[in-house]
Amino acid sequence: MFMQNRFYPFVSGLVRLRFLALFSMLLMLYGGTLRAQYPPVEEDGRRYLSLMLLNLSQEKDFELEVIRQAAAAGVNSVELTIAWDKVYRDSPTGPDGWERFDKQIALATELGLKVAIRIQVGRNSNFLKGFWTDAESARDYKQNPLRGIYDYTHFSLLHQPSLDKAADFVQQVAKRYKYLLEKKNILFISTVISPTQEAEYYSQTIPPGAEYSAQYSTIFDYSDFYKKGFMEWLRGKYKKIVRLNLLWGSSYKSFEEVLVPANIYFPGESFFGRRGKDWYIFRHLALKQFNNRMIQTVKNVDTRIPYVPEFGSVFDGQSAIRSTLAFPDLTESADGIKVHDSEFFDHRFTMDLLRSNRKPGQWIMNEVFYSNNMPVSEYYEQFNECFESGAKVVVFVLSTPGHVADVREVISNMAQRWLDKPVEKIVATDTVGYRLSRAVDRGVQDTGAFAAWRTKARGPGGPKPVSVMLDQDLLSDDYWKAAANTAPYLLNPVPMQIIAVSRDFTFQLPTDTFADYDGTIVKTEVFDLPPWLRYEVGQLRGTPAALGDTRLKVRGTDDEGGFTDAFFTIRVDTRENANKPPTVKKNLSTVTTALGEQFSFVLPPDLFTDVDGRISKVEVGALPNWLSYRDGKFLGTPAKPDEYRIALKAYDDLDAFVETFFIIKVVEPQFLNNPPYVSRTLPVRYAKVNEPFSYILPANTFSDNDGFISLVSLQIAPPWLKLSLNEFSGIPTEVGKFRVLVRAYDNAGGFVETPLIIIVEVPTLTFDLLQSGRAVERQRLLTLTDGQVLYGGSLPKLLNIYAYGNFEYDRVAFDLNGPYHRRSQADKFPYALLPEDGGFAPIVGGYTLNAYAYRKDSLVLKSVLRFRITPGDSAQPGQIDEWVGYPNPSEGVFNVKLPTNGANYTYSLVGMTGQQWPVPERLVTMYKGIAQIDLSGVATAPGMYILRVVLDGKVVRTFKVVKK
Repeated sequence: MFMQNRFYPFVSGLVRLRFLALFSMLLMLYGGTLRAQYPPVEEDGRRYLSLMLLNLSQEKDFELEVIRQAAAAGVNSVELTIAWDKVYRDSPTGPDGWERFDKQIALATELGLKVAIRIQVGRNSNFLKGFWTDAESARDYKQNPLRGIYDYTHFSLLHQPSLDKAADFVQQVAKRYKYLLEKKNILFISTVISPTQEAEYYSQTIPPGAEYSAQYSTIFDYSDFYKKGFMEWLRGKYKKIVRLNLLWGSSYKSFEEVLVPANIYFPGESFFGRRGKDWYIFRHLALKQFNNRMIQTVKNVDTRIPYVPEFGSVFDGQSAIRSTLAFPDLTESADGIKVHDSEFFDHRFTMDLLRSNRKPGQWIMNEVFYSNNMPVSEYYEQFNECFESGAKVVVFVLSTPGHVADVREVISNMAQRWLDKPVEKIVATDTVGYRLSRAVDRGVQDTGAFAAWRTKARGPGGPKPVSVMLDQDLLSDDYWKAAANTAPYLLNPVPMQIIAVSRDFTFQLPTDTFADYDGTIVKTEVFDLPPWLRYEVGQLRGTPAALGDTRLKVRGTDDEGGFTDAFFTIRVDTRENANKPPTVKKNLSTVTTALGEQFSFVLPPDLFTDVDGRISKVEVGALPNWLSYRDGKFLGTPAKPDEYRIALKAYDDLDAFVETFFIIKVVEPQFLNNPPYVSRTLPVRYAKVNEPFSYILPANTFSDNDGFISLVSLQIAPPWLKLSLNEFSGIPTEVGKFRVLVRAYDNAGGFVETPLIIIVEVPTLTFDLLQSGRAVERQRLLTLTDGQVLYGGSLPKLLNIYAYGNFEYDRVAFDLNGPYHRRSQADKFPYALLPEDGGFAPIVGGYTLNAYAYRKDSLVLKSVLRFRITPGDSAQPGQIDEWVGYPNPSEGVFNVKLPTNGANYTYSLVGMTGQQWPVPERLVTMYKGIAQIDLSGVATAPGMYILRVVLDGKVVRTFKVVKK
């Protein structure tokens, strides 16, 4: 459900051993050994239109009248929430509050209604004492405990003591109301935990002490229980940190260093890549463990009690964060599946999706939520579409008698139309599908499944049932094949060795013949040795006595027992032979093709090379009967799925040869991998020489239509740059333009590449002179250069200066000195000397602008710019007459054009009362015969003053100045 629609209408030291135990439980759940199978519950074939009571009121017996009114309107069942914190408010041992729920159930059965029970094991944050603590609560990436609507929270699902306490309460509920089963009055039981009463992770939280409006989107759970549990689970799956690093693109030294994925700005992107998929699977398994524990608890009371998990949605944009996308796996031990549709959802799609992926005999259910601004037609549409699509139960969330009164006619009409009709088998007319891995990245609707379903289900001829099949590929064994040991590969095929007969022969087998992606080569062996040859400590030694070729098998074995075989030949000749055999220039990777489709593959022309001759021919070994080879090209149509090792021999012009091989993998067409593609190009990035550079690869840079991005790596990069956890980092050592090639692999080994341009520069600032004013009046005049001369007659009335950097800065501080003095600071780009509508007059004189650029409170650079404004314009430059003073009035700097350089002049201000203030030398700057006197530095109040200019003790000039 959308949270804004949910509940608003209501009026009023886990130790290491424990982590290992939880980890083992998750492994068993995944492997299937704990997948309890319970006998099917009794099926009565009836439909149910239910009243849903959230039981949020504080008023005693408030809901009893709601039950009476709904029964009178026509419902034949009621689902009510029994909240843990309303039964046991202050202590798990009492006093208890069963009476409220006993009365509701007694009234419902008296009125002939079947009863479904929703058990809420989340609690109000104010009533946790004796149950669990904040430290044991589910936590977000900020380490804030979960806090949702009505102040509800819940424990971390991996905190075993809390899980045990919750299961104990569920058992109490099941035992207390088991008598309903004997009277055939129980519909089902469910257990929920989120603030919105659903069996899933919550997708938002409210900061401690804040209002509801301060909520933000996030992922749960980042508690220590999940972080440590995730680490242990990864250790069990990957075995070696090198293998995790290979698939994650990380550089961890141990599993203890592994960080849980978290994208704080776009939480859903926390599941991107192999790293994110692992996190999604782990959370799913923890949620499944919780649901299975609750199912098992109820079934231990009586296996005949139907159990139905309830989810907000299993396909909307928040379902990945809820961890409900793989709902068939979550509900495989349950008797049904219930979702809570929003009015914005397509209810036929919801029900087609549930129906297509349920186990035989499982019920499917939906929930209608009352809203006082909802058109009545919306209620009719949801009820009708759900029942028409096979729903056994549709519940109506109504919290007051007034709500019931508003929709009485809807209840009555729907009851008359549907409750006497048995649930019928739905036969789909067509099928569409999607993969879990893609749905995690893009949402179900963006997989294309919804659009395909809509075309088929809502096309011409009226609505039709269409199966929507979910491939839970992330939960399959195939997902973990990539994490299994990878056998060594042939890195450098051994070329033929040509030796003379009856001469001692010694050959050190190269240590780099084999390599291993996820481990080390621990042993190299040679087989099929002739009698004259022995192999010891990596060396072949012997004395051949007869001419001929001997083909030897070489085996490389890794540290986990995986091995690969290759072959090379020793040729015994009559004499010493200087011919150098061919070598393999590049290795071929596995080539994948589809079953029943024509396969064509051309060997690269530069696959082999010969340093002292030429490649005369290439031979292939035994081929499958469907494959042919001619002139460097393989052609054929495979008839069955398999892997084929194709041997190649390349000969030089003296008949020496080298041999290697490659693999052709034939798969079913639906498993043929489409390579990933570039979703967005990477922008040019700038770096500062000799300073740390960092850039996070955008999460949606690469996409894959039939899988997911499993690894991102660097193919071409400067030595100072590395990529780890999708972050580029390093310290550039020289200025220049660097082209980095970034490669993304999908989960089937396909890849795509895209360039990243990094320009390394020295940090600089440039300055633009603008006509100031409102946005419509503002315009750029020119870029200022040091020492530039500007003509005042050609300039507008007000000016401003904007600074631009080749890097991002947190702020730029300005200090402008000259006829106009201004100090300011700008913290947004572009960085402006004055506010956007501010400006300074083009007063004649010399100016010095000091600009300071900061990053994280550290000074990155200082830039100095000097410019001059002269009278006149470029056509008729003007002169300033001697003893001219300006501007007047003066806001800060008063300028006086002197007849000489002014070195011996002194200055003072005289007030109207005769009080005198000498002007210190530090407040006077000389610029090309102009004395720039900073009056703002003289501690005088605004008003009228006489500025006296004194030379050799005599007053030579006076100016009447208005100081602002």
